Amino acid sequence: MSQASPPQPPSSPPSQPVPSKGMSVPVVLIASCFVLAFMGWIMRLGYPGAVLGVGALAGSIAIFRKKDSKHRSAAVIGAIASGIVVFGAIGNGNEKSRSEAAKAASIEEARQKAEASRAHEEDVSSRIAALVASTAPQEAVDLCNSFGDVGAIPEKSRAGCGAAYLAKGRESLAAAKLAEAVPLLQRASALSPGNADAATALSSARELRGKEDFKNKGPEVSAGLARALTHAKAKQWEEAETELNAADATLKAFEGLEVAKSKEWNTLSSQAAQQRKRIQPGLEKLQLQREAQKLMVEMRGPKPVNSGWDGSVLEVKQYLRQVMNDPDSYEHVSTSAPVARDAYWIVKSSFRGKNAFGGKVLNTRYFFIQRGQVVRVEE
Repeated sequence: MSQASPPQPPSSPPSQPVPSKGMSVPVVLIASCFVLAFMGWIMRLGYPGAVLGVGALAGSIAIFRKKDSKHRSAAVIGAIASGIVVFGAIGNGNEKSRSEAAKAASIEEARQKAEASRAHEEDVSSRIAALVASTAPQEAVDLCNSFGDVGAIPEKSRAGCGAAYLAKGRESLAAAKLAEAVPLLQRASALSPGNADAATALSSARELRGKEDFKNKGPEVSAGLARALTHAKAKQWEEAETELNAADATLKAFEGLEVAKSKEWNTLSSQAAQQRKRIQPGLEKLQLQREAQKLMVEMRGPKPVNSGWDGSVLEVKQYLRQVMNDPDSYEHVSTSAPVARDAYWIVKSSFRGKNAFGGKVLNTRYFFIQRGQVVRVEE
């Protein structure tokens, strides 16, 4: 009797392959690299952005080459975009490098110029000091003048230039070249405010120049006062005032000098004051007349215009149509050109119109116009 075979256990169903998740992490990393590279490009970070872009490009290529990859389309797009970002970032890096190089070159150029300027100032300062010591003030003055204004003279050269201007100023003063001495001594005083010698020399030069100038200016002032008197007698008040203003300005230039204490200066000053007092009422009257004239011009308003068709004036025509017995009977004959008188524009107009009895009569009247309105009528 045969034995029955033991029952076989039921076979288990074949295991299903688990979907691979190995690509999720690389994809996230590659995407992160691309985003960072793109941000670096936008923010113009330069080469660091290019490195991240290369990483994203390499990852995209790796994904594309992997067998059974489901992200090939995305990998192609990522590779193209990463390439663009890489080139853009490299361009930014090159531009940044050029900018930094240009900035460094500019700084170096400025430094070299500053060093050259300092060296030049030191050289000029040494030359000025040497020229002053060797009794050659003119050459030293020429060097100092090359700086332009006194305020532009470097600190190291100020003392030397002050000494040069003082020496040359004294030399010019001794030679009676007062027009040359005064500016030189003024510069010397400006550069050495506490130098008593410079102040004394400048004061002497000004006094001598004042006396010399007054010899020429005094007769000119006297002639100007004579012209002012002639204008005043002719009631030419403004012309007289112009002459007096010129005389006063000339005399004022000598105030503070010894010449201003002289008899001649005081005589001229007194004459100018007396003449000004004499013309003052005339000037005030003239001013009042001008103000009145201005007011009358404003009251007159714009000038009326004669019609190019029949010569009539619109303001007169409008006025007559308002006051006539029969406005429709108005017939213009002639009108003169407007004439300004006081606060009015005056025109003489002749016209025909029906009277109260219906008869048409000729009339001639003077019309006074202000600001576009007839305000008065006279026969």
